[in-house]
Amino acid sequence: MKAWDYEHGLLQVSASLRRSYGLAAEYQGDPAVDAWLQAHSFRCVIALLIDGMGSRILAQHLPAGSFFRSHMAEEVSTVYPTTTAAATTAFQTGRSPAENGWIGWNQYFREMDDQIVLFRNVGEYSGISYPGFSWRTLPIITLQQELAAHGIGADEAWPGWADHHPCRTYQDLLDCLDQLCRGKETRYLYGYWDRFDSMMHRLGPSSMAVQQELQRLDDATAAFAAALPGDVGLLVIADHGQIDARHYALDQDRELSDCLRMPPSLEARTASFFLKPERKAEFTELFQARLGRSFELLSHEEAVASGIFGPGAPHPRFEEFLGDEIAFATDRIQIDFRKGYDLCGNHAGMMDEERLIPVILSPR
Repeated sequence: MKAWDYEHGLLQVSASLRRSYGLAAEYQGDPAVDAWLQAHSFRCVIALLIDGMGSRILAQHLPAGSFFRSHMAEEVSTVYPTTTAAATTAFQTGRSPAENGWIGWNQYFREMDDQIVLFRNVGEYSGISYPGFSWRTLPIITLQQELAAHGIGADEAWPGWADHHPCRTYQDLLDCLDQLCRGKETRYLYGYWDRFDSMMHRLGPSSMAVQQELQRLDDATAAFAAALPGDVGLLVIADHGQIDARHYALDQDRELSDCLRMPPSLEARTASFFLKPERKAEFTELFQARLGRSFELLSHEEAVASGIFGPGAPHPRFEEFLGDEIAFATDRIQIDFRKGYDLCGNHAGMMDEERLIPVILSPR
């Protein structure tokens, strides 16, 4: 297992923001972000996270003179897995996935005997609703919540599914952030947009429609940044990138699927397998024969020892989410529990297209 970069990445950017407001941070700051913050002494900083907008996608689809590319200070590493549940939680809390316990799209909780989608509080395969379960079981404190607790003005804006400042379009999100930042007591704003990632899931990151949408995001953000008050800084970042995906349907492989005690959890490109005790050796042999060229398969103990889920003291429940064997995607394939659930684009694996994200700063 190759070492993951936890010294030049998302956690360092988060640490820079935290320290700029006088809060404790367990990681070193990012030098470029530190220098930007010190040079400008902003009254308010807006952190805008565009889901899926990895730096390699910017290079593929936008010209060098575009707003995003011309204002990109650096390319850094996101956390592992390269997925929204892990990365956005890490950015907002300044703590690694291992520390938070927020590792993947769905995680197995023994008390419910179910794989629960963390963001939706619903069983991935059962469809059972568990209102508020994730937030009670794996509670987190975001930067904006921590600032507010210290009497520092902070707020946030979200897509239309949210309860707080829901925004129907990307332009609505920018308009909301623009309005919020003009309050003289506002010191920090967090904005999140998910539809670019959703489009790439449907169409694949190489799609012409994705290129056109990215250009629209770039144009809108450039106009937004140009109109901001002079004492407001804009930091644009992503949680991960995407790759054009291939698929392996587990339900079409009876020998392999019969080794499982339950469906896999975490992610299609970082799959956690809970195995029948008497079938573990057979599973390993079969998996290596079928998928060994596309995945690195580690035992539970090897995965923990690798440190790939991040430094810091692990959450008390971290290890129970990992299962008996974990498969880490090293090329473009993903494991589908059922045939037909294909996504054209995906993430959560180990490729640079998924790992590398931009740090975009305005003004420069």
